[in-house]
Amino acid sequence: MVIRRGGRPSADDPRDVRAQLLAAARDLFTRFGFDAVSTRQLAAEAETTPAMIHYYFGDKHGLYRALLEEVIPPVLDKLEARAGRAGSPLTVADFMHAYLAMFEANPWLPPLVFREIQEGGEAFRRHYVDRFASRARQMLGGVMARERQAGRVRADVDPEMAMIAVMSLCVFPFLARPMLEQVVPATVDEDFLGRWESFAVGLIQRGAGA
Repeated sequence: MVIRRGGRPSADDPRDVRAQLLAAARDLFTRFGFDAVSTRQLAAEAETTPAMIHYYFGDKHGLYRALLEEVIPPVLDKLEARAGRAGSPLTVADFMHAYLAMFEANPWLPPLVFREIQEGGEAFRRHYVDRFASRARQMLGGVMARERQAGRVRADVDPEMAMIAVMSLCVFPFLARPMLEQVVPATVDEDFLGRWESFAVGLIQRGAGA
């Protein structure tokens, strides 16, 4: 095991220390929560020193923010670009596909965020809502309005309930994975998620459609 003694990483160090710290944070934060994990634990898991957390991220909060920033904003950026594209507007199916794909590629994300929203501090909730959730809500609200205008969603459907249903269907397989795999049983793999996406999109379209 190679342990750094502080300062910037050496030029001949072949390891990607930043990536190792992110991987350690994903694992430990998901298992134990943000407050329960120390910088020393993070550094030990990444086989480096706490000084490297300061060097790359500033502090433990910066490391946490970096986890979310690397995953969520690129997806939101692409969805917003699609939403503003003339002639090919963003649909509910597009939104759900993007979110399910994001969670499939990063299955640690839903339990990590859910845990911190439930148990973390107000600062985390405020940051998550302001930086990510408010963007998704605004975009999804516009999508639902266009779907209603196009006749794919009934005019009397409660838009807030519809948005909650869309987000719930996207996140449920990843939060309920242990129960699904032990009780149903259903393996939450690529095949299952493809079937779930088809079912979820159809449920929104047929359940809320005219």
